Amino acid sequence: MTSARRLLPIPADAAAWHALRAQHVGASEVSILFGVAPPYMPGPWALWQVKAGRAPAPQVDNQRTRWGLLLEDAIAAAAAEREGWCIEPGIYASLGGLGATLDRLIASPGERDQDFDGPGVLELKNVDWIVHRRQWGDEPPAHILLQLQAQLAATGRSWGAVAALVGGNDLQVYRYRARPKLQAEILRRVADFWQSIRENRPPPVDGSDDAARILRILEPEIVDEPADLSASNEAPILCAEYLRAAEDEREASSRKAAARNGLLALLGGHRWAVVSGYRLSQAVTPEIPDRVAEPGEIIRGRAESRRVLVKELT
Repeated sequence: MTSARRLLPIPADAAAWHALRAQHVGASEVSILFGVAPPYMPGPWALWQVKAGRAPAPQVDNQRTRWGLLLEDAIAAAAAEREGWCIEPGIYASLGGLGATLDRLIASPGERDQDFDGPGVLELKNVDWIVHRRQWGDEPPAHILLQLQAQLAATGRSWGAVAALVGGNDLQVYRYRARPKLQAEILRRVADFWQSIRENRPPPVDGSDDAARILRILEPEIVDEPADLSASNEAPILCAEYLRAAEDEREASSRKAAARNGLLALLGGHRWAVVSGYRLSQAVTPEIPDRVAEPGEIIRGRAESRRVLVKELT
């Protein structure tokens, strides 16, 4: 792959954009190579299979991504107005095997950016209030910080900002300088990733949903014939690990059920309670029979169920 930096308009055609992205590890995918990707992203094995061309990329279509796209213009306009930025449409930037689809570009620093020189990049986020409280703290989580540094590496710009709309009404802006040492590590891991594809060295299979999806794609039909794994050193280890994990799961489920019933017994007929360090409540799903039962008759319907909700207080 060429090591020259390229700055291109984002293709208007979705197929062309996906084809371009397939040639690079995207800025949002860099966190996978660092082991800090959020749960909704693929694991290293699934990413490897997709970039190697052995499986299609996952279709990301959910409420979070749809609302993020719908609110992108509004978040960008609000950030530009408040920070005094002149913003420009995003571009597609690449450097070697690294690629980045930029939400927006900051044409020049604003009055609050006196410590920054030249144009910057702008990453836009729509964040749930609870998610922001639990995962962001004083700054964005690691996968977003890596995304921004990857964008700066791909564009060659010296600074950038993350503008996050929190809970639909609170705009938070975080500014960051380019970090050359971190960018060099990003580019090194990206280069190693593509080298592993050229040498056909996939990482170990992980437990992600995307790995399961790709395994079904790679082996769409199951034949009723035995596989010869007698010479495999890995198969016995995985069999033992599977059984240990299954036993741990059963034990954890039993402990959880005992704790649930104990808490329900303590709550009695009360909806909720505050205990030291926790808020405890119970949710009741009422019984809904298909019809009124005759004496002694068992009919179809939904039985009443009760579940415990425990929230740790901070």
